[in-house]
Amino acid sequence: MAKFKFILAVLINLSCLWMVLALPVSAQSSGILVVDLERAYDSSKFAQAMRDAFSLQNQLLNEENSNILNALKGEELQLTEDRATLSPELFAIAAEAFDVKVQGIRKSRLQKLRLVEDQFNRLKINFFQKINPFFDEVMLEFNAAAILEKKSIVRSIDALDITDLLVQRVDQAFLANEANAKISAKEND
Repeated sequence: MAKFKFILAVLINLSCLWMVLALPVSAQSSGILVVDLERAYDSSKFAQAMRDAFSLQNQLLNEENSNILNALKGEELQLTEDRATLSPELFAIAAEAFDVKVQGIRKSRLQKLRLVEDQFNRLKINFFQKINPFFDEVMLEFNAAAILEKKSIVRSIDALDITDLLVQRVDQAFLANEANAKISAKEND
């Protein structure tokens, strides 16, 4: 059993060494790296989780809007029915109160929609802010002086592109944090 663990440890170390050696020499020694930020955002599981969380929040807001709309339709129908039994003055007061209520709800819902739109527009910005430490880590690993956005480069060799490596590291950290959160939740139950 100890021999098996030793062999497993050696194989893991060799695979890590192979990953470093397998990186093209140009990426290891160029001092400049390239990343495709759009592809990183689109392919990262961490970014997908951020988008999913936003979608869920947006879906809940849409359901809330539907519930409010249905309630207002019910109140409007009741007001229409009450018109037959109310004096014109009382109906005018009730209709005005309903209109004021609707205008207030519309104003608050529009504010919420603007906040949701702002949150959507900030998703990418938040993603890149949260993964900044990974850029630093990769720069140190490759002894790089700069990481350039792939779209701003006219031509480069593919070996300089660290997008896949960056996504892999971000997602590994994200999945590890997710696993730790699940373990903590189970321990707290």
